[in-house]
Amino acid sequence: MPIRIRISSDTFRELRENNSYYIDKTDVIQAYLEDHFEKAILFTRPRRFGKTVTMTMFRDFLDIRQDSRKIFEGLSIMHHPETVHAYMNQYPVIFLTLKEIFGRDYGMIFRSFQNLISTLCKSWDILLSSESVNKFDKLLLEKLMAGESGEVDTVEALDLLTRMLHTHYKKPVFVIIDEYDVPMAKTYGTPAYEQVRDMIERMLSYVCKTNEHVKAVILSGCLYTVKSSTYTGVNNITPYTVLSPVFATSIGFTDTEVKKLLDDAGLPDLYDDTVEEWYDGYLFGRDRMYCPWDVLSFVKSKLENSYSEARGPKSYWLNTSETSQNLIHGFFGKTDGANERFEQLLAENSIEVLVNEFVPYHLIHENGENLWSALLETGYLTKAVTEEMSMMPLKIPNRSIQAVFRQEVWAYFGDKVDNAFVHTLVNALWAREIQNALNALNQILEATLSFYHEYREYSYHLILDGFFTGMGYRVLSELETGYGRSDLIILDAGRKRSMVLELKHVTSQDEMAKALLEAESQIVRKKYESSLIYDGYTTRIQYAMSFYDKQSLIASVH
Repeated sequence: MPIRIRISSDTFRELRENNSYYIDKTDVIQAYLEDHFEKAILFTRPRRFGKTVTMTMFRDFLDIRQDSRKIFEGLSIMHHPETVHAYMNQYPVIFLTLKEIFGRDYGMIFRSFQNLISTLCKSWDILLSSESVNKFDKLLLEKLMAGESGEVDTVEALDLLTRMLHTHYKKPVFVIIDEYDVPMAKTYGTPAYEQVRDMIERMLSYVCKTNEHVKAVILSGCLYTVKSSTYTGVNNITPYTVLSPVFATSIGFTDTEVKKLLDDAGLPDLYDDTVEEWYDGYLFGRDRMYCPWDVLSFVKSKLENSYSEARGPKSYWLNTSETSQNLIHGFFGKTDGANERFEQLLAENSIEVLVNEFVPYHLIHENGENLWSALLETGYLTKAVTEEMSMMPLKIPNRSIQAVFRQEVWAYFGDKVDNAFVHTLVNALWAREIQNALNALNQILEATLSFYHEYREYSYHLILDGFFTGMGYRVLSELETGYGRSDLIILDAGRKRSMVLELKHVTSQDEMAKALLEAESQIVRKKYESSLIYDGYTTRIQYAMSFYDKQSLIASVH
């Protein structure tokens, strides 16, 4: 029976009731409740790693108003009967997701939050008829339900609900808040940020502090952005970040789980050929991990026959969050030394960083270390070593994220270079019109010179890579081919045409001609086009290029 993949379903119950493919992650329930219980915990993971499925799984397991035995049937948590007996559907649960909070200013954001609280309170209208709850709390609840409460009562609503639920059910409450930091991420860099941050921290403080009505608080988000808050309750949160070995495999797919998924889908051969290279590479704690969104989207495309062999693999993660993309913009011209390290990352090297796991959004661009740390937590980078170190080597995890970085290069330069020059350059190279290509390239270098403190070979590599990527071509960087590694290979699979670019950078104008000859010789000597012949590309164009400052030379290689 073919597996059914539903990437649009992001709640546990929906996945299970629709017989969708599900990788069993219920061990995290046992691990938290019995082995690592804390009063307030936070799971930080990049977007699209399955945080919401995990949070709704906790809700469905614990919620006293549900009967969840059927949707957990056959899963690993059911092998722990004592935990099931003590916790399954035994506690009142307040579940809240903040990922849909929106607004252009604080007033709109607060009204959005107010509507969210109103909807939450309406789901607990049973409390209005409870004989255990006092009448004054009922009056406050009615105002919250009607959306007529002021800011103070709205922000304190969770405190009220936990008190009323504890009184009604005679059991303390689990509070589960999914994507708690999204409102802060959305307002990052705007005048509303500080007010929104204060609102969220005040709300959390009422349930994370010592509160007899709360059994535990479980949070998810991208960053632990409330550490050292003025609200003491928030400081009680125990975070489990991407660096923590505890719960490292609880959110996201392990290598074993990806292999099982491919086997179940009848696609085992794609592990080595595609999936590992494009979607592996993350290290959470000591474990290799994959982004579920990328892997499931790829497998779904193969099963539905919507995958394009001509285009090849792609980053499904790309463009799924404007907020996270804004972090990458911090590379360009905002932080000392960022440009050079950015180039090192795209060259598939690692950079050494003093990692700070607890970076609030407003301090991300305060210094380079905070920026790299935020990119680590949000999934753009991963650590390059298993064990945690004071100075951590970081790298781009896989081809999928490389595509994200390349797209950002195109977006950045697109604001600074007349697109006519870019199109002229690309079209002239395909047409073997060297002089036209040279004129356009020199115009581009003139416009982008201020991006760099100094030019190196990879500076030019980065510019060309970004332009071709931005125009939709498949770009292979530092690919092993023939008897060496070519700088750039550009593929236009639909037209069966390809282009090899070998780049040389020199420190004086007098060296440019000699460097051009060296690049020509290298292309021929190392047979860079051999893999393109094997792959059936009928048009194979090869160029040597040499660069000095904002000047370039181009030669066609036959």
